[in-house]
Amino acid sequence: FSSVCVGMSNVTVLNSNVAAVLDKTTLSQADMEVFKEYAAATCSGYCAGCADICNAALADVSYVSDIMRYLMYYNSYGNRDRARELFAQIPANVRSKLLSTDYGTAEAHCPQHLPIHELVIEAVSKLA
Repeated sequence: FSSVCVGMSNVTVLNSNVAAVLDKTTLSQADMEVFKEYAAATCSGYCAGCADICNAALADVSYVSDIMRYLMYYNSYGNRDRARELFAQIPANVRSKLLSTDYGTAEAHCPQHLPIHELVIEAVSKLA
């Protein structure tokens, strides 16, 4: 199975993404190994979106994976206005707790080993 979940800002990008999905080229074992090595080397640099882990650890702040995604929009994709708009939609009572929350349990269970507390501080600084 293949899937694509991307932001498509225009028809050219949409067409490119559709072409990539429809491409029936089979990757070689060497190609797959390169992708696996790259994934292993970079996996600690992004949130995998496994919100159930963060949500279980942070009952009062259940938006951590969303915040990580918004920070990615800001830092990696350059979609700063959209990142700020989405962050502003987090309920005020949750946003008010972000800097005072203990993220230790979530960090301990994060499969990507993200410094969640540091990233939340960065997100509040950039997106609030």
